[in-house]
Amino acid sequence: MTRLPDPERSRAVLVGTSRFDHLPDLPAVRNNLSDLARILTAPTGTGLRHCAVVSDEDDLAVVGAKLEDAAEQAEDVLLVYYSGHGLLDERGELHLTVPSSDPRRLRWTGLPFTRVKEVLADARGRNRVLVLDCCFSGRAIEEFMSDEGTVVSGQLDIDGTYTLTATPRNRPAMAPVGATHTTFSGELITLLDKGVPDGPELLTLGEVYRRLLWTFTSRNLPRPQQRGTRTADLLALVPNRALGPASPASPADPAEQARRHAELAADRARVLGPDHPETLAAREAHAKWVGLAGDPAEAARLHAALLADRTRIGRFPRRVGRSRPDGTGSG
Repeated sequence: MTRLPDPERSRAVLVGTSRFDHLPDLPAVRNNLSDLARILTAPTGTGLRHCAVVSDEDDLAVVGAKLEDAAEQAEDVLLVYYSGHGLLDERGELHLTVPSSDPRRLRWTGLPFTRVKEVLADARGRNRVLVLDCCFSGRAIEEFMSDEGTVVSGQLDIDGTYTLTATPRNRPAMAPVGATHTTFSGELITLLDKGVPDGPELLTLGEVYRRLLWTFTSRNLPRPQQRGTRTADLLALVPNRALGPASPASPADPAEQARRHAELAADRARVLGPDHPETLAAREAHAKWVGLAGDPAEAARLHAALLADRTRIGRFPRRVGRSRPDGTGSG
């Protein structure tokens, strides 16, 4: 039966690289991440409570840790999305790139897709969704579940394994200069945001793919690819927004949440003091929402300043006597 992911028991990890040392930059990737995070976390969208955004992270170990944490925690749906350059090594194996990825030394500087595949294979949840927006992303389908007699297929032949890619195995993805989003993610975001007037109540993975395929075929663009096991294509991503009035500013809108937590942090600093645990907690929430709103550089600056203050307070602790009635204060 068609349904949305369980918001508490599902996890999403959105990974993207927009700036590169040895490859052309893809500034639109930042908007891909922020808009998908908005859709996935909004109550009028997917409604997920747990969505990690990993933007322009150069440390492959950090990327891997985010993926493995989500794979260990997801009990219902694990959704992994990547946007950036996809490169092939000398053996034709797909690698996802980070800022320092060097095509000449790809085995040392890129993230082999086989590692992502292994994380998904070992995930706890029975439903796994992989969306790749990069060149040669169609190869992921072949590596993921190409031959039903292989070990990989045996690992992933469970209810709800679904892969959606921007291109076939030998085609580049498109990112027009100056565009808000990359071509594939832009169409995906528009579809999820606006819905389908003649579509079902919930936009399933299968429905999303069929709509994307029609759009790209009619425009003579590289066709997206998909592969799913069993009834995976019945899993829905969002309600169909075209069937009802769009909600005004959602309380989970990242930009609005960033503004509210900035005000909350300022108020708590004025009333409770800058070193109070509740002030620090509000600052941490502010930094998180700034990142989700599409400004990872500012979020990093806010987190660094918060870490410095917490380190200072840890070395020179002061007694805080005030405690809130709900027990969130420090005694």
